[in-house]
Amino acid sequence: MKFFSKIMLPCLILVIVVLVIYFPLTKTFYQQDEWHGYGMYLANGPAMIFSSATYLSKNLGSIFLDTNGLINIFLGEGRIFTRFLQYEFYKEFPLDVTPVAWFSIILHATNTILVFLLAKKIFRKDLHAFFGSLFFAVNSVSQSSITWIAASVNTLPSTTLILLAVLFYFKFVDLFENKWLFCSFISIYLSLFFKETGLFLFLLLPLFSFVYKKYSIIEFIKKYWYFFLTMGLIVVFRLYEFKSVPHEEVLFLTGSSKYFLDSLVVRSVLYPLTSLSLSIVPPDIFLNFARYITNVYYPFVPEGQFILIAQTAVLDLLAIVLSAVIGVISFIILKLTEIKIRKHVIFWFIFLLASFLPYIIISKSYSYLESRYYYVASVAWAVIFAWVLKVCEEKIKIRLLQFLILIAFLFFLFAHINAAQKNLNQLVKDSQVRIGIIDQIKRIKPTLENNKNIFYITGDSDFYLVGNKVPFQTGMGYNLMSLYYNSGKIPTEFLDQSYLFEIGSKGYKESSEYGFGYFSDLDSLRSVFKEKKIEKTAVKAFYYNSKANTIEDITSQIIIGL
Repeated sequence: MKFFSKIMLPCLILVIVVLVIYFPLTKTFYQQDEWHGYGMYLANGPAMIFSSATYLSKNLGSIFLDTNGLINIFLGEGRIFTRFLQYEFYKEFPLDVTPVAWFSIILHATNTILVFLLAKKIFRKDLHAFFGSLFFAVNSVSQSSITWIAASVNTLPSTTLILLAVLFYFKFVDLFENKWLFCSFISIYLSLFFKETGLFLFLLLPLFSFVYKKYSIIEFIKKYWYFFLTMGLIVVFRLYEFKSVPHEEVLFLTGSSKYFLDSLVVRSVLYPLTSLSLSIVPPDIFLNFARYITNVYYPFVPEGQFILIAQTAVLDLLAIVLSAVIGVISFIILKLTEIKIRKHVIFWFIFLLASFLPYIIISKSYSYLESRYYYVASVAWAVIFAWVLKVCEEKIKIRLLQFLILIAFLFFLFAHINAAQKNLNQLVKDSQVRIGIIDQIKRIKPTLENNKNIFYITGDSDFYLVGNKVPFQTGMGYNLMSLYYNSGKIPTEFLDQSYLFEIGSKGYKESSEYGFGYFSDLDSLRSVFKEKKIEKTAVKAFYYNSKANTIEDITSQIIIGL
């Protein structure tokens, strides 16, 4: 009975909370990179598992024969565990998100339980561990780690292994048995094959061991050498690769900048400092506040630059201020904490800040990093919140004040639940619209008969950018090639080369006797017809009515005007 009330019941409630909030995920559809992954599956089959393991090799055999390919695989590049999962999902459930959604929900629930067990082990308090892990379960800042299918298959299992690594580490700290340290190392290493998020633990865990036990330099090196060797190899190899390899896949990284090292240094300071507070405040709330402050304090800012300044410089400044406030309050509370617990809390603050270091190679478009990058940080915040609630209960003797603090925390959680549900409901709405468009197009045109095919889609609205006539966040041409690939009329290299994948992409391309094109403006379509002298029967034209969410076949009208 005691086991049920202290372990099973809290875990059951946490699972129910996750299920209630994220069940709508089963009604969603491909959002962005899922289309690209599906195209890679169609083009490469099982070889997609290794297709990113090296920039120098593109086929299954050469990856293993090429030295650089072997090094990449050994160091976790290519995320082959993630790609294996993607391959299986695309193979068994093409264009069906439901199984992946359940995978995400179940794994997030599992991670939530692991966070609860971790906080319970550290603080020996069930209720505080429960409320801390409840924050992890509902945190809207890191929500896309669960709701974005392309991100969930790497972020969630990677975090599961990170949590296991930390659990093993604290077991090692309790007993100082090397088998637990090695289990921790293996968990971190395996997590890299899903995502490199846990890379910082190769450095944090050994160094923080000095806090728990005194070592001589020789003893320390003997015990932790394989942590440092692994991290050193990965970091040196990756930085060299990002700096020296000119490849379109890394153009958004600092490797494309002449300020390569400068960018890394600045981001290594500012990313953790700003993200300390950004990782717990729902984006809409913080963004609206930043816009308000900008409007009040900088009324002279031109309208065209207002949003940019509010969402970058001003929001960064506000985030740093809030982080400083959090730091001061945490320092005061630490003074009230017993030494053993204080060590654990300091570990989690360092864990929190260090969790953003793997992302310093990635640029961002405004103050917030992409949502999925906050998932691991949420683990640390869950433990920290459990600690704060524990200290409040122990040090504050006024019951009313304890109650008010708990109510404030529950309102804080409710703000996250509300934001998470709002985002997920919008995602479901967008997904149903996209499913409707795909179903209607396939109903009108079930397959492709011609070797050369051109799709023309126009409509009454633009989505995401001017000229994008359908509400898809990827190039509709690539989506259509994926949908009709099994007709045998789409050249494999078109999918493999990501032709027409970028949103707003248009054009026509041929390979041997096959050709495919996509357009949303009539002038471009006419121009291609004159240049390539294509038969009019190659055209499939549609009109999208966004108000009714209907697709109309306008092929006959368009052909007349060509």
